[in-house]
Amino acid sequence: MSSFLSPQKFLQVAVFSFFIFTTACQPSEQVPEWPNIIVVVADDLGYGDLASYGNTIVKTPHLDEMAASGIRFERFYAASPVCSPTRGSILTGRHPYRYNIPWAGRHPLPFEEITIAEALKEKGYASGHFGKWHLGGLSKTINQSYFPGGPSPYSPPWLHGFDECFSTESMMPTYNPYYHVGGDYATEDYRHIQAEPVANGQQHNGFRWKDHYWTGPGKIVDEWLEGSDCALIMDRALDFILRKSQGKKPFFACIWFHTPHTPIVAGDEHRALYADQDLQGQHWYGSLSDMDDQMGRLRQALRKLNIEKNTMLWFISDNGPSYIHSYNDTGGLRGKKAELYEGGIRVPAILEWPKTIQEASASSFALSTSDFYPMFLSISSVKMQNQPVLDGQNVWDAILKGQQTRGQPIFFQSPLPVRLKKSETLDEQQYAVIEDEWKLISVDDGQSYQLYNLNTDKAESRDLSSEYPEKADDLKKQLEAWVLDCSESAKGRDYHY
Repeated sequence: MSSFLSPQKFLQVAVFSFFIFTTACQPSEQVPEWPNIIVVVADDLGYGDLASYGNTIVKTPHLDEMAASGIRFERFYAASPVCSPTRGSILTGRHPYRYNIPWAGRHPLPFEEITIAEALKEKGYASGHFGKWHLGGLSKTINQSYFPGGPSPYSPPWLHGFDECFSTESMMPTYNPYYHVGGDYATEDYRHIQAEPVANGQQHNGFRWKDHYWTGPGKIVDEWLEGSDCALIMDRALDFILRKSQGKKPFFACIWFHTPHTPIVAGDEHRALYADQDLQGQHWYGSLSDMDDQMGRLRQALRKLNIEKNTMLWFISDNGPSYIHSYNDTGGLRGKKAELYEGGIRVPAILEWPKTIQEASASSFALSTSDFYPMFLSISSVKMQNQPVLDGQNVWDAILKGQQTRGQPIFFQSPLPVRLKKSETLDEQQYAVIEDEWKLISVDDGQSYQLYNLNTDKAESRDLSSEYPEKADDLKKQLEAWVLDCSESAKGRDYHY
Protein backbone atom coordinates (compact mmCIF):
# COMPACT_ATOMS: atom_id res chain seq x y z
CA MET A 1 0.00 0.00 0.00
CA SER A 2 1.33 3.43 -0.91
CA SER A 3 2.80 5.42 1.97
CA PHE A 4 1.42 8.62 0.45
CA LEU A 5 -2.02 8.84 2.06
CA SER A 6 -4.19 11.92 2.24
CA PRO A 7 -6.00 12.58 5.54
CA GLN A 8 -9.30 11.79 3.84
CA LYS A 9 -8.07 8.26 3.12
CA PHE A 10 -7.09 7.46 6.71
CA LEU A 11 -10.46 6.05 7.76
CA GLN A 12 -10.73 3.97 4.61
CA VAL A 13 -7.22 2.54 5.07
CA ALA A 14 -8.02 1.72 8.69
CA VAL A 15 -11.06 -0.26 7.58
CA PHE A 16 -8.98 -2.12 4.98
CA SER A 17 -6.29 -2.89 7.57
CA PHE A 18 -8.86 -4.24 10.02
CA PHE A 19 -10.22 -6.65 7.42
CA ILE A 20 -6.74 -7.81 6.43
CA PHE A 21 -5.64 -8.26 10.09
CA THR A 22 -8.72 -10.20 11.15
CA THR A 23 -8.49 -12.40 8.07
CA ALA A 24 -4.84 -13.19 8.82
CA CYS A 25 -5.78 -14.25 12.36
CA GLN A 26 -8.26 -16.84 11.17
CA PRO A 27 -7.28 -20.50 10.80
CA SER A 28 -5.53 -21.17 7.48
CA GLU A 29 -7.76 -22.40 4.68
CA GLN A 30 -7.85 -22.54 0.91
CA VAL A 31 -7.35 -19.00 -0.43
CA PRO A 32 -9.67 -18.22 -3.35
CA GLU A 33 -7.95 -17.49 -6.64
CA TRP A 34 -9.18 -13.99 -7.39
CA PRO A 35 -8.92 -12.97 -11.03
CA ASN A 36 -6.41 -10.50 -12.37
CA ILE A 37 -8.22 -7.49 -13.84
CA ILE A 38 -6.96 -5.33 -16.71
CA VAL A 39 -8.88 -2.35 -18.10
CA VAL A 40 -7.47 -1.02 -21.36
CA VAL A 41 -8.91 2.33 -22.46
CA ALA A 42 -8.50 3.94 -25.87
CA ASP A 43 -8.91 7.71 -26.09
CA ASP A 44 -11.57 9.06 -28.51
CA LEU A 45 -12.06 5.73 -30.30
CA GLY A 46 -15.37 5.72 -32.17
CA TYR A 47 -17.95 2.96 -32.24
CA GLY A 48 -17.08 2.21 -35.87
CA ASP A 49 -13.30 2.51 -35.65
CA LEU A 50 -12.47 -1.21 -35.31
CA ALA A 51 -12.77 -3.95 -37.91
CA SER A 52 -14.80 -6.04 -35.47
CA TYR A 53 -17.33 -3.18 -35.37
CA GLY A 54 -17.64 -2.94 -39.14
CA ASN A 55 -14.73 -0.73 -40.25
CA THR A 56 -13.59 -1.91 -43.69
CA ILE A 57 -10.31 0.05 -43.83
CA VAL A 58 -8.58 -0.36 -40.47
CA LYS A 59 -6.44 -3.43 -39.73
CA THR A 60 -6.93 -4.53 -36.10
CA PRO A 61 -6.35 -8.31 -36.15
CA HIS A 62 -5.53 -8.69 -32.45
CA LEU A 63 -8.64 -6.90 -31.25
CA ASP A 64 -10.64 -8.83 -33.85
CA GLU A 65 -9.28 -12.07 -32.40
CA MET A 66 -10.11 -10.90 -28.90
CA ALA A 67 -13.68 -10.12 -29.98
CA ALA A 68 -13.92 -13.52 -31.69
CA SER A 69 -13.00 -15.33 -28.47
CA GLY A 70 -14.85 -13.24 -25.88
CA ILE A 71 -17.83 -10.92 -25.68
CA ARG A 72 -18.27 -8.01 -28.06
CA PHE A 73 -20.68 -5.52 -26.55
CA GLU A 74 -22.97 -3.70 -28.94
CA ARG A 75 -24.38 -1.28 -26.35
CA PHE A 76 -21.57 -0.26 -24.03
CA TYR A 77 -21.77 3.32 -22.78
CA ALA A 78 -19.18 5.75 -21.50
CA ALA A 79 -20.61 7.58 -18.50
CA SER A 80 -19.72 10.87 -20.17
CA PRO A 81 -19.11 12.05 -23.74
CA VAL A 82 -15.68 13.42 -22.73
CA CYS A 83 -12.54 12.00 -21.16
CA SER A 84 -12.01 12.88 -17.49
CA PRO A 85 -15.56 12.29 -16.26
CA THR A 86 -15.66 8.83 -17.84
CA ARG A 87 -12.31 7.87 -16.32
CA GLY A 88 -13.56 8.87 -12.89
CA SER A 89 -16.66 6.72 -13.36
CA ILE A 90 -14.49 3.71 -14.22
CA LEU A 91 -12.63 3.99 -10.93
CA THR A 92 -15.53 4.91 -8.62
CA GLY A 93 -18.74 3.43 -10.07
CA ARG A 94 -20.30 6.87 -9.69
CA HIS A 95 -21.51 9.43 -12.16
CA PRO A 96 -19.01 12.31 -12.43
CA TYR A 97 -21.61 14.91 -11.45
CA ARG A 98 -21.66 13.34 -7.99
CA TYR A 99 -18.02 14.34 -7.42
CA ASN A 100 -17.86 17.53 -9.50
CA ILE A 101 -16.00 16.45 -12.63
CA PRO A 102 -18.37 17.63 -15.36
CA TRP A 103 -15.76 18.22 -18.06
CA ALA A 104 -12.30 17.13 -19.15
CA GLY A 105 -9.06 18.20 -17.51
CA ARG A 106 -10.39 20.92 -15.20
CA HIS A 107 -11.26 19.21 -11.92
CA PRO A 108 -9.40 16.70 -9.70
CA LEU A 109 -10.80 13.41 -8.47
CA PRO A 110 -11.67 14.11 -4.81
CA PHE A 111 -9.63 12.18 -2.27
CA GLU A 112 -12.84 11.19 -0.50
CA GLU A 113 -13.80 9.02 -3.47
CA ILE A 114 -13.11 5.30 -3.09
CA THR A 115 -11.43 3.83 -6.18
CA ILE A 116 -11.27 0.25 -7.42
CA ALA A 117 -7.55 0.25 -6.69
CA GLU A 118 -8.22 1.11 -3.04
CA ALA A 119 -11.13 -1.26 -2.58
CA LEU A 120 -9.32 -4.27 -4.07
CA LYS A 121 -6.54 -3.91 -1.50
CA GLU A 122 -8.86 -5.76 0.86
CA LYS A 123 -8.09 -8.88 -1.17
CA GLY A 124 -4.40 -8.10 -1.53
CA TYR A 125 -4.48 -6.80 -5.10
CA ALA A 126 -1.47 -4.95 -6.44
CA SER A 127 -2.44 -2.06 -8.69
CA GLY A 128 -0.80 -0.09 -11.48
CA HIS A 129 -1.77 2.78 -13.76
CA PHE A 130 -0.10 3.27 -17.12
CA GLY A 131 -0.82 6.03 -19.63
CA LYS A 132 -3.27 8.92 -19.54
CA TRP A 133 -4.60 9.82 -16.08
CA HIS A 134 -6.48 13.12 -16.62
CA LEU A 135 -8.06 13.09 -13.17
CA GLY A 136 -5.85 15.72 -11.57
CA GLY A 137 -2.36 17.14 -11.50
CA LEU A 138 0.74 14.99 -11.06
CA SER A 139 2.93 17.85 -9.84
CA LYS A 140 2.39 20.64 -7.35
CA THR A 141 4.91 22.92 -9.06
CA ILE A 142 5.18 22.08 -12.78
CA ASN A 143 2.39 23.33 -15.03
CA GLN A 144 1.35 20.75 -17.59
CA SER A 145 -1.65 19.93 -19.76
CA TYR A 146 -1.96 23.56 -20.85
CA PHE A 147 -3.85 24.15 -17.62
CA PRO A 148 -4.58 27.89 -17.26
CA GLY A 149 -3.15 29.75 -14.31
CA GLY A 150 -0.63 27.22 -13.05
CA PRO A 151 -0.33 23.52 -12.15
CA SER A 152 -3.49 21.41 -12.31
CA PRO A 153 -5.14 20.68 -8.93
CA TYR A 154 -3.00 17.91 -7.42
CA SER A 155 -4.67 14.49 -7.44
CA PRO A 156 -2.27 11.82 -8.73
CA PRO A 157 -2.83 8.05 -9.09
CA TRP A 158 -0.48 7.22 -6.22
CA LEU A 159 -2.88 9.02 -3.84
CA HIS A 160 -5.84 7.03 -5.18
CA GLY A 161 -4.63 3.53 -4.39
CA PHE A 162 -2.22 2.77 -7.26
CA ASP A 163 1.05 1.19 -6.14
CA GLU A 164 2.88 1.88 -9.39
CA CYS A 165 2.36 4.19 -12.32
CA PHE A 166 3.78 5.52 -15.57
CA SER A 167 1.25 8.27 -16.09
CA THR A 168 0.63 11.61 -17.76
CA GLU A 169 -1.82 14.30 -16.80
CA SER A 170 -3.33 14.61 -20.26
CA MET A 171 -2.89 13.96 -23.99
CA MET A 172 0.44 13.17 -25.67
CA PRO A 173 1.58 12.83 -29.28
CA THR A 174 1.06 9.17 -30.17
CA TYR A 175 4.62 8.78 -31.55
CA ASN A 176 7.78 10.29 -30.03
CA PRO A 177 5.50 11.60 -27.28
CA TYR A 178 7.82 14.26 -25.88
CA TYR A 179 8.03 16.17 -29.16
CA HIS A 180 5.47 17.38 -31.65
CA VAL A 181 6.07 18.48 -35.22
CA GLY A 182 4.16 21.61 -36.12
CA GLY A 183 2.83 24.47 -34.08
CA ASP A 184 2.06 24.62 -30.40
CA TYR A 185 -1.36 23.52 -29.18
CA ALA A 186 -4.20 25.91 -30.11
CA THR A 187 -2.03 27.86 -32.56
CA GLU A 188 -2.94 28.19 -36.22
CA ASP A 189 -0.33 25.70 -37.44
CA TYR A 190 -0.99 23.09 -34.74
CA ARG A 191 -1.53 19.67 -36.33
CA HIS A 192 -4.27 17.46 -34.96
CA ILE A 193 -3.15 14.74 -37.36
CA GLN A 194 0.44 14.75 -38.55
CA ALA A 195 0.86 15.99 -42.12
CA GLU A 196 4.30 14.53 -42.84
CA PRO A 197 6.35 11.43 -42.01
CA VAL A 198 8.02 11.53 -38.60
CA ALA A 199 11.44 9.95 -38.15
CA ASN A 200 12.94 8.68 -34.92
CA GLY A 201 15.49 10.82 -33.16
CA GLN A 202 15.44 14.16 -31.41
CA GLN A 203 15.88 16.39 -34.46
CA HIS A 204 12.44 17.84 -35.11
CA ASN A 205 10.99 20.96 -36.60
CA GLY A 206 8.68 21.21 -33.66
CA PHE A 207 8.61 21.78 -29.92
CA ARG A 208 8.95 19.96 -26.63
CA TRP A 209 5.53 18.72 -25.52
CA LYS A 210 4.38 20.21 -22.22
CA ASP A 211 3.29 17.02 -20.47
CA HIS A 212 5.63 14.49 -18.87
CA TYR A 213 5.35 10.92 -17.68
CA TRP A 214 5.53 10.48 -13.92
CA THR A 215 6.26 7.36 -11.85
CA GLY A 216 5.56 8.78 -8.39
CA PRO A 217 5.70 11.95 -6.30
CA GLY A 218 8.44 14.14 -7.76
CA LYS A 219 9.54 11.33 -10.09
CA ILE A 220 9.42 12.83 -13.55
CA VAL A 221 10.53 10.79 -16.57
CA ASP A 222 12.78 13.43 -18.11
CA GLU A 223 14.48 11.50 -20.89
CA TRP A 224 14.03 10.98 -24.58
CA LEU A 225 11.13 8.61 -25.24
CA GLU A 226 11.33 7.34 -28.78
CA GLY A 227 8.82 5.61 -31.03
CA SER A 228 5.28 4.41 -30.39
CA ASP A 229 3.64 5.92 -27.32
CA CYS A 230 1.42 2.82 -27.07
CA ALA A 231 4.53 0.64 -26.95
CA LEU A 232 6.12 2.81 -24.27
CA ILE A 233 3.00 2.47 -22.12
CA MET A 234 2.76 -1.27 -22.74
CA ASP A 235 6.46 -1.76 -21.90
CA ARG A 236 5.83 -0.49 -18.37
CA ALA A 237 2.54 -2.32 -18.00
CA LEU A 238 4.05 -5.65 -19.05
CA ASP A 239 6.95 -5.17 -16.63
CA PHE A 240 4.40 -4.67 -13.84
CA ILE A 241 2.37 -7.71 -14.94
CA LEU A 242 5.48 -9.91 -15.18
CA ARG A 243 6.62 -9.03 -11.66
CA LYS A 244 3.19 -9.39 -10.08
CA SER A 245 2.46 -12.68 -11.83
CA GLN A 246 5.48 -14.21 -10.13
CA GLY A 247 3.86 -13.72 -6.74
CA LYS A 248 0.66 -15.17 -5.37
CA LYS A 249 -1.30 -11.92 -5.26
CA PRO A 250 -3.68 -10.83 -8.01
CA PHE A 251 -3.24 -7.51 -9.80
CA PHE A 252 -5.40 -4.70 -11.14
CA ALA A 253 -3.95 -2.76 -14.07
CA CYS A 254 -5.25 0.28 -15.89
CA ILE A 255 -3.63 0.64 -19.33
CA TRP A 256 -4.97 3.91 -20.66
CA PHE A 257 -3.63 4.73 -24.11
CA HIS A 258 -3.52 8.26 -25.53
CA THR A 259 -4.40 6.83 -28.94
CA PRO A 260 -6.28 7.96 -31.00
CA HIS A 261 -6.66 11.37 -29.32
CA THR A 262 -4.98 14.20 -31.18
CA PRO A 263 -2.14 14.91 -31.88
CA ILE A 264 -2.18 11.71 -33.93
CA VAL A 265 1.14 10.45 -35.25
CA ALA A 266 2.17 7.02 -36.56
CA GLY A 267 5.58 5.63 -37.45
CA ASP A 268 6.62 4.45 -40.89
CA GLU A 269 5.90 0.78 -40.13
CA HIS A 270 2.24 1.37 -39.41
CA ARG A 271 1.73 4.08 -42.00
CA ALA A 272 2.95 1.63 -44.63
CA LEU A 273 -0.11 -0.55 -43.96
CA TYR A 274 -2.24 2.21 -45.49
CA ALA A 275 -0.23 3.33 -48.49
CA ASP A 276 -3.44 3.88 -50.46
CA GLN A 277 -4.58 6.59 -48.00
CA ASP A 278 -3.52 10.24 -47.93
CA LEU A 279 -0.77 11.10 -45.47
CA GLN A 280 -3.11 12.12 -42.67
CA GLY A 281 -5.14 8.97 -43.21
CA GLN A 282 -1.96 6.92 -42.95
CA HIS A 283 -1.21 8.49 -39.58
CA TRP A 284 -4.78 7.99 -38.38
CA TYR A 285 -5.21 4.35 -39.37
CA GLY A 286 -1.58 3.61 -38.60
CA SER A 287 -2.05 4.79 -35.02
CA LEU A 288 -4.97 2.36 -34.60
CA SER A 289 -2.93 -0.56 -35.95
CA ASP A 290 -0.09 0.45 -33.63
CA MET A 291 -2.47 0.27 -30.65
CA ASP A 292 -3.77 -3.06 -31.91
CA ASP A 293 -0.23 -4.46 -32.05
CA GLN A 294 0.22 -3.56 -28.39
CA MET A 295 -2.98 -5.40 -27.55
CA GLY A 296 -1.42 -8.36 -29.31
CA ARG A 297 1.68 -8.03 -27.14
CA LEU A 298 -0.48 -7.96 -24.02
CA ARG A 299 -2.52 -11.02 -24.93
CA GLN A 300 0.61 -12.94 -25.92
CA ALA A 301 2.35 -12.02 -22.66
CA LEU A 302 -0.61 -13.26 -20.62
CA ARG A 303 -0.45 -16.59 -22.45
CA LYS A 304 3.31 -16.93 -21.98
CA LEU A 305 2.93 -16.25 -18.27
CA ASN A 306 0.11 -18.82 -18.17
CA ILE A 307 -2.22 -16.36 -16.49
CA GLU A 308 -4.55 -15.58 -19.39
CA LYS A 309 -7.28 -17.97 -18.25
CA ASN A 310 -7.91 -16.16 -14.99
CA THR A 311 -7.29 -12.64 -16.25
CA MET A 312 -10.34 -10.50 -16.94
CA LEU A 313 -9.24 -8.31 -19.86
CA TRP A 314 -11.35 -5.36 -21.01
CA PHE A 315 -10.83 -3.07 -23.99
CA ILE A 316 -13.05 0.03 -24.24
CA SER A 317 -13.03 3.68 -25.32
CA ASP A 318 -13.57 6.65 -23.00
CA ASN A 319 -16.05 8.43 -25.30
CA GLY A 320 -17.04 8.80 -28.93
CA PRO A 321 -14.78 9.95 -31.77
CA SER A 322 -13.40 13.46 -32.04
CA TYR A 323 -15.38 16.07 -33.96
CA ILE A 324 -12.13 17.80 -34.99
CA HIS A 325 -11.50 15.53 -37.99
CA SER A 326 -13.48 13.13 -40.18
CA TYR A 327 -11.17 10.12 -40.46
CA ASN A 328 -12.89 8.45 -37.51
CA ASP A 329 -16.17 6.55 -37.66
CA THR A 330 -19.28 6.51 -35.48
CA GLY A 331 -20.58 3.33 -37.08
CA GLY A 332 -23.72 5.09 -38.24
CA LEU A 333 -24.53 6.63 -34.86
CA ARG A 334 -25.61 10.23 -34.49
CA GLY A 335 -23.22 12.78 -32.99
CA LYS A 336 -19.61 12.65 -31.86
CA LYS A 337 -17.52 13.38 -28.78
CA ALA A 338 -19.03 15.81 -26.26
CA GLU A 339 -22.61 14.97 -27.31
CA LEU A 340 -25.08 12.70 -25.52
CA TYR A 341 -26.37 11.34 -28.79
CA GLU A 342 -25.25 7.73 -29.29
CA GLY A 343 -22.15 8.67 -31.27
CA GLY A 344 -20.76 10.52 -28.27
CA ILE A 345 -21.32 7.85 -25.62
CA ARG A 346 -21.79 4.41 -27.23
CA VAL A 347 -18.30 2.95 -27.61
CA PRO A 348 -16.64 -0.32 -28.63
CA ALA A 349 -16.10 -2.72 -25.73
CA ILE A 350 -14.60 -6.21 -25.74
CA LEU A 351 -14.19 -8.61 -22.81
CA GLU A 352 -11.98 -11.68 -22.72
CA TRP A 353 -11.75 -14.05 -19.73
CA PRO A 354 -11.11 -17.64 -20.90
CA LYS A 355 -11.74 -19.26 -17.53
CA THR A 356 -15.28 -17.86 -17.41
CA ILE A 357 -16.15 -17.00 -21.01
CA GLN A 358 -15.61 -20.07 -23.14
CA GLU A 359 -17.83 -19.25 -26.09
CA ALA A 360 -17.69 -16.06 -28.13
CA SER A 361 -20.80 -13.92 -28.32
CA ALA A 362 -22.16 -10.49 -29.16
CA SER A 363 -24.22 -8.88 -26.42
CA SER A 364 -26.85 -6.17 -26.76
CA PHE A 365 -27.02 -5.81 -22.97
CA ALA A 366 -26.63 -2.13 -22.08
CA LEU A 367 -23.89 -1.43 -19.57
CA SER A 368 -21.80 1.54 -18.53
CA THR A 369 -18.31 2.37 -17.35
CA SER A 370 -19.89 2.99 -13.95
CA ASP A 371 -20.70 -0.73 -13.76
CA PHE A 372 -17.02 -1.69 -13.52
CA TYR A 373 -16.63 -0.82 -9.84
CA PRO A 374 -19.55 -2.90 -8.49
CA MET A 375 -18.78 -5.75 -10.92
CA PHE A 376 -15.12 -5.99 -9.98
CA LEU A 377 -15.82 -5.82 -6.26
CA SER A 378 -18.44 -8.54 -6.56
CA ILE A 379 -16.17 -10.81 -8.59
CA SER A 380 -13.47 -10.40 -5.94
CA SER A 381 -15.91 -10.67 -2.99
CA VAL A 382 -15.05 -7.24 -1.64
CA LYS A 383 -17.57 -5.75 0.76
CA MET A 384 -17.05 -2.00 1.13
CA GLN A 385 -17.88 -0.15 4.31
CA ASN A 386 -19.37 3.35 4.09
CA GLN A 387 -19.78 3.12 0.34
CA PRO A 388 -20.95 6.39 -1.28
CA VAL A 389 -23.95 6.18 -3.60
CA LEU A 390 -23.23 4.16 -6.74
CA ASP A 391 -24.70 4.72 -10.19
CA GLY A 392 -23.19 1.52 -11.58
CA GLN A 393 -24.70 -1.88 -10.91
CA ASN A 394 -23.31 -5.36 -10.53
CA VAL A 395 -24.55 -6.72 -13.85
CA TRP A 396 -22.07 -9.58 -14.05
CA ASP A 397 -24.59 -12.39 -13.52
CA ALA A 398 -26.86 -10.87 -16.17
CA ILE A 399 -23.97 -10.80 -18.65
CA LEU A 400 -23.00 -14.40 -17.92
CA LYS A 401 -26.60 -15.53 -18.36
CA GLY A 402 -26.71 -13.87 -21.75
CA GLN A 403 -29.43 -11.40 -20.84
CA GLN A 404 -30.06 -8.85 -23.55
CA THR A 405 -32.01 -6.30 -21.49
CA ARG A 406 -30.86 -4.44 -18.39
CA GLY A 407 -34.18 -3.49 -16.85
CA GLN A 408 -32.70 -0.49 -15.04
CA PRO A 409 -32.02 2.95 -16.50
CA ILE A 410 -28.63 4.52 -17.22
CA PHE A 411 -28.58 8.29 -16.67
CA PHE A 412 -26.40 10.94 -18.30
CA GLN A 413 -25.67 14.61 -17.76
CA SER A 414 -23.00 16.77 -19.39
CA PRO A 415 -22.37 20.41 -20.29
CA LEU A 416 -23.56 21.35 -23.75
CA PRO A 417 -20.58 21.75 -26.10
CA VAL A 418 -20.27 25.16 -27.69
CA ARG A 419 -21.14 23.86 -31.14
CA LEU A 420 -24.59 22.80 -29.89
CA LYS A 421 -25.37 25.85 -27.77
CA LYS A 422 -27.87 28.49 -28.76
CA SER A 423 -26.07 31.01 -26.56
CA GLU A 424 -22.57 31.30 -25.18
CA THR A 425 -23.41 30.58 -21.55
CA LEU A 426 -21.49 28.29 -19.26
CA ASP A 427 -24.38 26.64 -17.47
CA GLU A 428 -26.39 24.93 -20.20
CA GLN A 429 -26.70 21.18 -19.87
CA GLN A 430 -27.65 18.16 -21.92
CA TYR A 431 -29.44 15.22 -20.34
CA ALA A 432 -30.28 11.65 -21.33
CA VAL A 433 -31.68 8.45 -19.88
CA ILE A 434 -31.56 5.02 -21.48
CA GLU A 435 -33.96 2.29 -20.36
CA ASP A 436 -33.52 -0.82 -22.50
CA GLU A 437 -34.66 0.16 -26.03
CA TRP A 438 -35.86 3.64 -25.05
CA LYS A 439 -33.77 6.80 -24.90
CA LEU A 440 -34.90 10.25 -23.80
CA ILE A 441 -32.53 13.14 -24.52
CA SER A 442 -32.51 16.92 -24.15
CA VAL A 443 -29.93 19.07 -25.91
CA ASP A 444 -31.33 22.46 -24.85
CA ASP A 445 -30.87 22.51 -21.08
CA GLY A 446 -34.06 20.54 -20.43
CA GLN A 447 -36.39 22.86 -22.32
CA SER A 448 -37.47 20.05 -24.67
CA TYR A 449 -36.94 16.31 -24.99
CA GLN A 450 -36.64 13.79 -27.82
CA LEU A 451 -37.57 10.11 -27.49
CA TYR A 452 -36.00 7.34 -29.56
CA ASN A 453 -36.33 3.58 -29.85
CA LEU A 454 -32.74 2.37 -30.14
CA ASN A 455 -33.75 -1.13 -31.24
CA THR A 456 -35.30 0.18 -34.43
CA ASP A 457 -33.51 3.52 -34.80
CA LYS A 458 -29.95 3.47 -33.50
CA ALA A 459 -29.21 6.58 -35.60
CA GLU A 460 -31.76 8.55 -33.53
CA SER A 461 -33.43 9.90 -36.64
CA ARG A 462 -37.12 9.73 -35.62
CA ASP A 463 -38.36 11.50 -32.50
CA LEU A 464 -41.20 9.46 -30.94
CA SER A 465 -42.00 11.76 -28.04
CA SER A 466 -45.34 12.83 -29.50
CA GLU A 467 -46.34 9.21 -30.22
CA TYR A 468 -45.40 7.89 -26.76
CA PRO A 469 -45.97 10.83 -24.40
CA GLU A 470 -46.46 8.62 -21.33
CA LYS A 471 -43.13 6.88 -21.84
CA ALA A 472 -41.40 10.22 -22.41
CA ASP A 473 -42.99 11.66 -19.26
CA ASP A 474 -42.04 8.64 -17.15
CA LEU A 475 -38.40 8.77 -18.26
CA LYS A 476 -38.29 12.53 -17.72
CA LYS A 477 -39.49 12.16 -14.13
CA GLN A 478 -36.87 9.48 -13.43
CA LEU A 479 -34.18 11.66 -14.99
CA GLU A 480 -35.15 14.76 -13.02
CA ALA A 481 -35.09 12.81 -9.74
CA TRP A 482 -31.63 11.45 -10.57
CA VAL A 483 -30.27 14.90 -11.49
CA LEU A 484 -31.49 16.21 -8.13
CA ASP A 485 -29.87 13.29 -6.31
CA CYS A 486 -26.56 13.95 -8.07
CA SER A 487 -26.70 17.60 -7.04
CA GLU A 488 -27.08 16.53 -3.41
CA SER A 489 -24.10 14.20 -3.75
CA ALA A 490 -22.04 17.03 -5.24
CA LYS A 491 -22.57 18.98 -2.03
CA GLY A 492 -20.63 16.30 -0.16
CA ARG A 493 -23.43 14.46 1.62
CA ASP A 494 -22.17 11.08 0.35
CA TYR A 495 -18.98 11.50 2.40
CA HIS A 496 -20.71 11.85 5.77
CA TYR A 497 -19.69 8.46 7.16
